[in-house]
Amino acid sequence: MPPEKSPVARTIKRRISLGELREYALTPARVAEDVLTASNSVLLPHGTELASLVSSVDDLEKVLRRWGIFSIPIVIHNEVDIRELEAMLKAAETNLAVVDPELARQTVEQVENVYDRIAKGTCGPEDISQLAMQGRNLAKEVAQAPQVMLCLGKVRGWDEYTYVHSLNVALLGGFLASRLFPDQPEIVERLSMGGILHDLGKALVPKEVLNKPGPLTDEEFAIMKKHPVYGEELAIANGVADEGVLSVIAGHHERYGGKGYPKGLAKDEIRIEARISAVADVFDALTAKRVYKEPMESRAAVSLMIDNMSTHFDPVVVRILLVSIGLYPPGTAVELSDGSMGVVVGARDRDLLRPEVLLQIDHMGRKVEEMKIVDLSLNQSLFVQRPLQDVGKIAF
Repeated sequence: MPPEKSPVARTIKRRISLGELREYALTPARVAEDVLTASNSVLLPHGTELASLVSSVDDLEKVLRRWGIFSIPIVIHNEVDIRELEAMLKAAETNLAVVDPELARQTVEQVENVYDRIAKGTCGPEDISQLAMQGRNLAKEVAQAPQVMLCLGKVRGWDEYTYVHSLNVALLGGFLASRLFPDQPEIVERLSMGGILHDLGKALVPKEVLNKPGPLTDEEFAIMKKHPVYGEELAIANGVADEGVLSVIAGHHERYGGKGYPKGLAKDEIRIEARISAVADVFDALTAKRVYKEPMESRAAVSLMIDNMSTHFDPVVVRILLVSIGLYPPGTAVELSDGSMGVVVGARDRDLLRPEVLLQIDHMGRKVEEMKIVDLSLNQSLFVQRPLQDVGKIAF
């Protein structure tokens, strides 16, 4: 089982005016250091909880002013609970434009069923046709779900990886295609259909190779490298004729610099559908937990892919990924410049540094009880102080 995600602690230190005492007495703030008179007598000892002073704020303020003290140092210790943020994301699902969870669940189950049939030799054209139709349905969802990054499903068990990964590649590939070709829905459909079918050939790869908890031997990797060919052959034999969809299945492991497989194609020799799916495929693989690796945080995955532009990926597609998800991808827990904390739920093309943030803790260290989304692109006084960690995505 994956390890529990630990709460992320943070400390805010600031000076507050005496006029703010009453408001901060309703927060978890404490006195940061001894507040002294001119003769070094302690008026307020270090560590005093402001909440304990709520009934005597007026008297305290008078005493402090009498000694010429008009502000005091405070500290707020708080934690952002990653599990609570995940629950907030789930609760916010109805207010966010996300992919229909039931459609996603059905798709994963259908992929699993088709793979099982392929392995048993009982798969027929109607099975592939129905799975391709799910791709068309996903394409329609992508067009209506700008927060598609939140919809990438979690892998709950090792055997689910291939099935959930197919869903994720379909969603992310279709999303990138919609950004690159906003007026060509047929390309979005090809990416969504191709994404669902892209790993069909893995159904013919032995599970001990597919799920091996460690590096593959040269012989095992040679077997693994055949899956795009197997997949294309299966798709053609079962009635898939669209060249764009087939290019996703056959070419998602081709590399822009020519070092991929199975054909070693380069640059424009690789169809655009395959170049888009290659980016979606690797991004999801990097950010997924597998038996042989921990998941990489989304922003680290984007950074790694940028470093490998031109050798591995079409630079135009990677830039679209970056512009679409921002420097703080949806699902990233962040601390804002005023000390508030929350999770990124969307990105705006206008500014990669200014995403939309679903708050959990406000600037005074208090838990936010009602859903509040702050669009940093519309609030120039706020910015992301630091990313904390990936929360995850909305689980289906």
